Amino acid sequence: MSERRSGHPAVDAVVAHATRWNAMDRSAWLELFADDVTFEDPVGKTPKVGRAAAEGSWDNSFTPGRRWTLHPQRIIPGGTHEAAVEMLNKGDLHGEQVELRGIEIYRVDDTGHIVSVRAFFEQPTDFELNPFFVPD
Repeated sequence: MSERRSGHPAVDAVVAHATRWNAMDRSAWLELFADDVTFEDPVGKTPKVGRAAAEGSWDNSFTPGRRWTLHPQRIIPGGTHEAAVEMLNKGDLHGEQVELRGIEIYRVDDTGHIVSVRAFFEQPTDFELNPFFVPD
């Protein structure tokens, strides 16, 4: 997936998010987020806010022996600043290949920076997620 521009700022942010994440370009990925971004990942966990939330999302996904890639299956724009995404997360957890499917809602500001991420997914029962991504 390339970072082609769609003309819809939230769609463009989602495409850039997946592209930069999968390229393992942490600094370019972090540039996508507003300083006061809110992560509800997953919804049901106390929201994580700010730069530390974005850094924590990255750092807790790429721990030794664990790597996740993002594969948007469908991106549906809403209004001028939001998009809903059917997301397939593929994980390599110490050599075990796993998948996690969910619905993610992204909101961007007028500059195209992501200000809110809400991730809805069922907690897996056949593998453990990093506690950073487990509801309270």
